Amino acid sequence: MLALLVPVLALMALWTLDVSAAVTDATAFRDSYNSRDNVSLPCDRMVAALQAERRGSVVALAIGGDPTTVRALRAATDAKITEFQELSRNYRGEGISADITRDRIAGLSGAFDSLALLRKRVDTGDVTRAEVVSGYAGIISYAFTVYNAAAVSSDPLVERVIRTGVALRRSGELLHQENALLSGVTIAGRFDGGEYRQLIEIVGAVRFQIPTSGATLPGPDQADFKSMLSGPAFTALRGAEDQLIRSGTAGEEVATTPDVWAATFTPAVREFYRFLANGYDKAAEFAKAERDRILWRFGVSGLLGLLAIVASLLLAVHIGGSVVRRLSVLRAAATDLAHRRLPDTVRALRAGERVAGDVDPLRLSLGDDEIAEVGAALSEVQRSAIDSAAGEATLRYDMKRVLVNIARRNQTLIDRQLEALAQGTGERAAARAGQLAAQMRRQADHLVILAGSARTGRRLGPQPLAGIVTRVAGEVEHAERIEIGTIADAEVPGAAVTDIGHLLAELLANGTTFSPPESTVRVSAHPVPAGIMVEVEDHGLGMSAAALDETNRRLAQQQEFDPATSSRLGLLVVAQLAAQHGISVVLRPAAAGGITAEVTIPAELAAPISPAPAPAVTVAGPRSSGGGRRSDASRLVGMASRAGRGAAAPRHAAEDRT
Repeated sequence: MLALLVPVLALMALWTLDVSAAVTDATAFRDSYNSRDNVSLPCDRMVAALQAERRGSVVALAIGGDPTTVRALRAATDAKITEFQELSRNYRGEGISADITRDRIAGLSGAFDSLALLRKRVDTGDVTRAEVVSGYAGIISYAFTVYNAAAVSSDPLVERVIRTGVALRRSGELLHQENALLSGVTIAGRFDGGEYRQLIEIVGAVRFQIPTSGATLPGPDQADFKSMLSGPAFTALRGAEDQLIRSGTAGEEVATTPDVWAATFTPAVREFYRFLANGYDKAAEFAKAERDRILWRFGVSGLLGLLAIVASLLLAVHIGGSVVRRLSVLRAAATDLAHRRLPDTVRALRAGERVAGDVDPLRLSLGDDEIAEVGAALSEVQRSAIDSAAGEATLRYDMKRVLVNIARRNQTLIDRQLEALAQGTGERAAARAGQLAAQMRRQADHLVILAGSARTGRRLGPQPLAGIVTRVAGEVEHAERIEIGTIADAEVPGAAVTDIGHLLAELLANGTTFSPPESTVRVSAHPVPAGIMVEVEDHGLGMSAAALDETNRRLAQQQEFDPATSSRLGLLVVAQLAAQHGISVVLRPAAAGGITAEVTIPAELAAPISPAPAPAVTVAGPRSSGGGRRSDASRLVGMASRAGRGAAAPRHAAEDRT
């Protein structure tokens, strides 16, 4: 039942989040009023005072009079700056944009410092009218960055209205720059310095920016704005601008007077600012309407959320009983399966009975929902458990086959050993018995190696590779068919002597078993960059390309012992020993037919003794091809050869290759 309450708790959490989001949005719209009253409007009044002071400063420079005429304008500007600084301390915005707004408000102190410096230059006359226009424009431009930072709202429409108003006020600043510039020019009667070029730049900016700024106005307001731009006031202003641009050049008299220019400019700028007068109020109206919409949505969603929570609680109680009952049935079935059905089935399988097809699957009436799927999964668990038990029984059967296989091989070897001993007590019988005993020992070592356990036996010291090859060749059945070629003069450390000998013995026995009785198996060893390569080449029928690839894949990686592959113990043993010592074993087709096994022993397991290789020795005859004296092992192998002369083909030739 507690689990069924989770969706209800989640619904309550979502309801709480929705309420919190609504309160946050309403608070954000409340902050829109705070931004308007404490940042935007005071900044607007401060910018208007700076624009008036700029025009007064340009006029003072133009008439060459006492700068004291602008003191009243400066005092008004300082009052608006003080008002802005005091009101901006009440700004309560939150978030990244609010932090940016506060940083830019603090940065205005630097702009006010440049204003004080500009005023000093105006007082001393150490500045041109064009520089005054540009200097005040820079200060006002920074004030507009405060506008932009504060023009943030959680509603896109409200924010668009606010930002459109800011863009239009920037356009109005261009009109005031033009007015200040031409007020000084018309009073002075001519353009001075860079004023003509500055006028062209300002007029171009005005004609581009004003229509562009109004493009984002709402539909009805945009129509009124276009109507204003095409009206008589702005038409007259554009005509006056064109006349001044056509007739005026630097140093020449302008074709208008201050009064004519004022009469042309004032109606246009009044219409422009009359249009902007209610911009903040419209944004506030949008914010209020949006806040009301949020509160209404909060009331509706809150009521619906409460109803949904109550309905969910009732539904959880109703469904909970059904779920608990069906889960009880499922629990009883799982308990019966774990404590009775599966143990009985496993015991029957271990006893050798075939019961997998007779076990009835679980049949639970649980409906068609997720609980029913769990019941079906429980049936699958039963089937998988039975399959696992059947697999275990098969594994036991395969292990019995492995034991029987090893036992029969050892029985065969013991019978042949007894037969060899019965033939006499001479050197040949002893050699033959020794070969069979060595094979029996390898058979026993197979199981130890595949089990991953350490083999017992005396510790051997380092031995020459040639000695190891000669020894294991003499211990292989049909040793008289093994021809020992050139063996590199290398020494194998004692820890690897037994394993390398076992690996080579398996390959030599494999070669003699799967090649014609009259053929020889040649073994040789030569240095390679990776160490020493031992090659065991037979002349049998070989293997298909697919079988060769599969065998090389098995030899290249250490594998877990699978009792089902007990007929290929040699392959598993070779792969196991090679992986333990970092030895590479690869089978390739021989040039003259048959198979060549290439065993690459790493340098750390076959250290060269001297660069000169040992002379080639042929085990098959009484003398090697080089005429050298045979070793004791060679004589022993020769005895075994004579003792077994005329014998039939190997009795285990039908076994799988390696």
